[in-house]
Amino acid sequence: MNARDDFADLPQDAAGRCGFYAALANAFTYEGAIDGPLKINGYAFNEAFDPSVNERACSLREGTYSGGDQSALFEELMRFYGFFGLGRKEQGEMPDHISIELEFMHFLNYQESLSGDDPAALASLALAQRDFIDRHLLRLVRGIQKGLHSDNPACTDLVSMTERFVSTELARLQAD
Repeated sequence: MNARDDFADLPQDAAGRCGFYAALANAFTYEGAIDGPLKINGYAFNEAFDPSVNERACSLREGTYSGGDQSALFEELMRFYGFFGLGRKEQGEMPDHISIELEFMHFLNYQESLSGDDPAALASLALAQRDFIDRHLLRLVRGIQKGLHSDNPACTDLVSMTERFVSTELARLQAD
């Protein structure tokens, strides 16, 4: 089994999902892509995902695909993050960057893994996950998938794996 196969296993429990979201978040950063399981080199990453380097590259920011007011989008995202006590690092990525949205899902799943058998906490976290995926993350991932023009198999694998995982997560959350 290779790293790509290991990375593609879809976890079933909160702790596993937590780790998978963290790995995906890291893989959508320049440094993480190079060092991650898919070993996307810097040139391929920039060609696929950095519109300032390649005009055919797709953006990793939700604002590109939302079709609405950027300020309203940022405000809504910051409200999601702030409700759980999270803020933005001064020099960090913008709140609509896929790595940040995936990190947020990592955080929610981590909280779920700590909630044990507390039905109120589990229900609240499931609702937050479902709403965030439905309102933000899935739109972003599908926008990236539609806009991706890379021939690099690692880049296309990363995007399709992310779409599959996030879609599966939304279906699981809607079924509960």
